[in-house]
Amino acid sequence: MDSKNLLKIARLYYEVGLTQEQIAQQEKVSRATISRALDAAVKQGIVEIKIRYPLNSVEYLEEKITKKYGLKKVFVVPVIVPYPEIIKKDVGGALFRFLVQIVRDNDVIGISWGMTMAAVAEQLEKVERTGIKVVQLNGGIGKSCFATNASSILEAFTNAFSAVPYSLPVPTIVDSPEIVKVISGDSRIRDTLELAKNSRIAIYGIGKASTNSILFKSGYFTPDEYEELLNKGAVGDICSRYFNIRGEICDNYLDSRTIGISLDLLKEKEYAIALAVGEDKAKSIIGALQGGYLNCLFTDEITANAILHYQEGGLNYESS
Repeated sequence: MDSKNLLKIARLYYEVGLTQEQIAQQEKVSRATISRALDAAVKQGIVEIKIRYPLNSVEYLEEKITKKYGLKKVFVVPVIVPYPEIIKKDVGGALFRFLVQIVRDNDVIGISWGMTMAAVAEQLEKVERTGIKVVQLNGGIGKSCFATNASSILEAFTNAFSAVPYSLPVPTIVDSPEIVKVISGDSRIRDTLELAKNSRIAIYGIGKASTNSILFKSGYFTPDEYEELLNKGAVGDICSRYFNIRGEICDNYLDSRTIGISLDLLKEKEYAIALAVGEDKAKSIIGALQGGYLNCLFTDEITANAILHYQEGGLNYESS
């Protein structure tokens, strides 16, 4: 069935409100044909289905985390359907609504990349702002073909805010500190890094230190190198910079080979917004909180409960 007829059937069903049986009789085809046509309309993008519902936060969890760590904003989304993909979308939607409140004309917004950031990007909608600049906070090129999603995330934020994009088309980790100096000395890269430094709002995911991470899958570490990093106490990363449960950089040499904003600079942001989904990230989030690398946290109730479980259970900050 061609797209014109698919559109006709879709409008009769979704806009006019006819039943599939009524449309079948009108078009002199079987009901099964109408059902297949409606499925095809969705698959071809003629029909876009969005589920909207009031997303109230879990306030008592927010209050506990805010009180413990003195954060500016904590948003904990309820888990209605316990699938990571759906939870990430809910967290992304909550962040978007927060951004609508805080983003001003002529703002500079710094963004990182990763799976959670990609989910956020999918939830962005058009916002009426002018003079916005969106800049990558850390290098977004992987050593392997495994996608970092850096360019698509930048594009989504750029489109949403009618912004001017500033990419950082370099590896996030290089072979030596000397290479970092050379790359950072290029005028274009230097200007982008300076813009990231001056951003008022920074948005980034908190990654878990594991062999399932994008950084590992992107080819930046051999299995032995990553095992060594874990042995040094790494529990997570922000903008490709690894820290331990106390929030301390756990490998200074690795950190000196990383291109992008430093964790100390994130502490200076008016809005340092971190996102994290998954109870397995509880230690990663606690490490980031201990380091003071965020003042806003967007997460879900399962993850929030895991954070409080460790916190109230007296997590041993000497462990990884």
